[in-house]
Amino acid sequence: MECLITGLGFITLIPRESYWFSDELVHDVVSGRHPNALEMVEASGGNVVLTENATASTSTTTAGSLERPSPNPPRFTVSFEDTATTQLPCLLVNIGSGVSIIKVDADGSFERVSGTSLGGGTLWGLLSLLTSATSFDEMLTLSEKGNNELVDMLVGDIYGQDYSKLGLKSTMIASSFGKVFKKGETKRKFAPEDISKSLLYALSNNIGQIAYMNAEKYNLDRIYFGGCFIRGHPATIATLSYAIRFWSKGTKRALFLRHEGFLGAIGAWIKNIENAA
Repeated sequence: MECLITGLGFITLIPRESYWFSDELVHDVVSGRHPNALEMVEASGGNVVLTENATASTSTTTAGSLERPSPNPPRFTVSFEDTATTQLPCLLVNIGSGVSIIKVDADGSFERVSGTSLGGGTLWGLLSLLTSATSFDEMLTLSEKGNNELVDMLVGDIYGQDYSKLGLKSTMIASSFGKVFKKGETKRKFAPEDISKSLLYALSNNIGQIAYMNAEKYNLDRIYFGGCFIRGHPATIATLSYAIRFWSKGTKRALFLRHEGFLGAIGAWIKNIENAA
């Protein structure tokens, strides 16, 4: 874990390493309108603004303020952190087979304050049982083609509309896999693509909510998500981003890293150099 934090401290010093999705892009990736958002970003080499017809242009968005509740938020942006300074204190949510949530102080000291056993290993294990997918990337590809609304019970399925008094949209998931079992009905079959998306959303939403609660508890605004679970997958990033934005009522945002799966390796390399010197 020490190597992980050393890697985080180093990699966040690199300009344009960390990035975040705007609210509009989060919504559009989840709805499938811009599923290849990160490919566009990497190809452009910097900030992009994805317009209605998915063209790209340079963005002038900075990391100084949150888009919400700005009356004129940028549309469909992926924005990068340009400041080359140590981005501490922060919360690091490292998602591998399980999840470790680590509080990192301004001086680089750290403490594992929370976590969950429901992580990438859970997704891989359950989808190995429920689908024919044989690799993690194949499972993510399945999820991109799925429609979780055929598997999940939504707020609209219960109330027929938004539940405005509680701030719940009709499209919000009320119960993951809630449509799978219905009393008195013949057991139905569900497409592996729909199952994959439902499970990806269930895990990502759960991780996002736990991360928010810890950030709130320790009064931390910067929440970094790392680990090989993310793999630059737009739907995963969008779901984690949505969870943080929803539960924080727009006061916090999820931050991601271009090299999210290499923090431990980078930290070990740095420590090896220090020991050799």
